[in-house]
Amino acid sequence: MKKTEGSGSTHWSKEKEIVKSNRSLKFLMMLVDKMPLPMLLLNTVPVAFFFYLFGPRRVRDVVLQYQTQLIEFSNRKVLKHPNVYRQILSFSECVVEKMAAWAGKLNLDSVTFHDDSVVELKRQLADCKGAVLIASHIGNMELLRCLASYNQTDVQREVPVAAIMETDITLQFNNTLRDLNPRSQLDIVSPVDIDIGTMAKLQDIIDEGGLVVVAADRTSASSPGRSLEHPFLGKQALFPYGSFLLASLLNAPIYFVTAVRQKTFMLWPKYNMFVTKAATSFDCSRKERMERIDSLCKEFIRELERYCERYPYQWYNFFDFWAHPEPDQGKIPS
Repeated sequence: MKKTEGSGSTHWSKEKEIVKSNRSLKFLMMLVDKMPLPMLLLNTVPVAFFFYLFGPRRVRDVVLQYQTQLIEFSNRKVLKHPNVYRQILSFSECVVEKMAAWAGKLNLDSVTFHDDSVVELKRQLADCKGAVLIASHIGNMELLRCLASYNQTDVQREVPVAAIMETDITLQFNNTLRDLNPRSQLDIVSPVDIDIGTMAKLQDIIDEGGLVVVAADRTSASSPGRSLEHPFLGKQALFPYGSFLLASLLNAPIYFVTAVRQKTFMLWPKYNMFVTKAATSFDCSRKERMERIDSLCKEFIRELERYCERYPYQWYNFFDFWAHPEPDQGKIPS
């Protein structure tokens, strides 16, 4: 792990929310309720094109930066040329699909599981044993939580799910989801609120056979300097120390989970859900924990790179991912 010295670049949490108009989101919520989903998704094509032409230039710039980095990393095997519009269109679809999922219009039939660690995870949940899921902003990271709220996890019992989320950063969107389905805001924990009591509650969820979900591809909004630095797509980037520390402290197996649309554009959304059990475990001394946290981060980065290569237009981090913002001056614990 390296404590970085920042260049003063704008941190992702300081960027303006892309989906920020409460009025337009409420209108979209009404359309999700009234219109067939394929018709609504078809309308994302002109809406995304309008945003591509007239939306903030920074969005186009950072998408181009990411795609250019991916092209260089993969030696043009993934993408031959950048296509910023396709990624904006994919994001527009994802916004609609998140609302549709919380409205109950996407169910387990929309998800294809694969012959991976999901078999072990389902068996574990069936035995009332919990787990930590590490996710990212590729695809629809909320899909599993949506399905769990409707008791659609392919497990014959209700599975409690707690999500660690920076709720203030996408305030308008989260408020709209709450109006659509109040359960969308249940069991959400802000990273800034995590203390000894919160950790005890999260461990209780694990002990009850539930899931704790944390994203690991955005550094902390409150403490951007508490970061792990490693190459991502061939260039040094920062990852949140706190996400991996949290996973290390909870007494549970750790899995990487990714839910991605099978194709960039689909009128009838079908998702692939991939589950990979982390090789890193934390049955170790406190002295060894820091080394294993670093190892877990590297595992996560390899997973993230793999899915960026397979689904290049479905990564929704619309900021300069390789920037090094000015870190806080607190000591990173080991």
